[in-house]
Amino acid sequence: MPIYHDFSEVEDKIRQSVNPIIYKYRTWEDQYHKRIVTENEVWFAHPFTLNDPYDVRPPYNIFNLGIDWNKFRAGLEKAGRAQEPNMPENQLQIEIEKRLNQAKSDPIGYFTENRRQYILEKENYDRIGVFSCCTSGLNEPMWAHYGNNHCGFAIGFDTVEIARTLNCSCQYVIYDDTPIDYIIMGNNSNVIEKELYQKSKRWVPEEEFRFVTAGIGIYRDQAAKFQSSTVKEILIGTNTSPKVVRDIVDESSKSFPGVPIYRVARQTGSYGFQKSLL
Repeated sequence: MPIYHDFSEVEDKIRQSVNPIIYKYRTWEDQYHKRIVTENEVWFAHPFTLNDPYDVRPPYNIFNLGIDWNKFRAGLEKAGRAQEPNMPENQLQIEIEKRLNQAKSDPIGYFTENRRQYILEKENYDRIGVFSCCTSGLNEPMWAHYGNNHCGFAIGFDTVEIARTLNCSCQYVIYDDTPIDYIIMGNNSNVIEKELYQKSKRWVPEEEFRFVTAGIGIYRDQAAKFQSSTVKEILIGTNTSPKVVRDIVDESSKSFPGVPIYRVARQTGSYGFQKSLL
């Protein structure tokens, strides 16, 4: 969804284009995962903690369609003064000329190396937080990878209400193996959205709908609270132990009274899962 000033601008689009319930798979034994039930709390993960090393840092296909070197030099000077405010002016100018000559001799190589260095620096992504959900509660790979090998649980959120609560950019992940086109000093206005939402087709089974913020540490924390009414159902994995089932049921009944709790189970006549009310 595009950036919005008021949730009413995107509410109808979310309601019409996204599943009414989206799911977050969790592990009960993880104390932080458990907080989604005990504290009504979700977590915006730092991109460097995500299990896809390309997530929010996808590969670029860099193009040179012509560079305004005067503008480029001015950009180097502005960046240099910001990064090294105490550097003597003559030394700064020497460094600017050095980098300018490097860029002129091999523009693609220069910008490729800059990109490589940028995505390796964790601090460049400290403001970004990602909260990932799945559009299905019966997704077998998700139960295996994020639901503690079918021994965990999943929280089903009302999609519109959790989007309203989190109040940030959100949309389906775009699965595409094609590197993102980036034009050196060109119009790259569509690049940021692709960076935040594009993943390789290898991740298609995750069926991901995600929420992204660039405000961590500015106007929001990584943890975000939600109202109990946002939760519409709770699913418990097919291999979850009886003790953990009891714990989840007890805690969920306190935090989300009246919300149905289901047990996920194998189907007998085909592959796939089904759910039955506990």
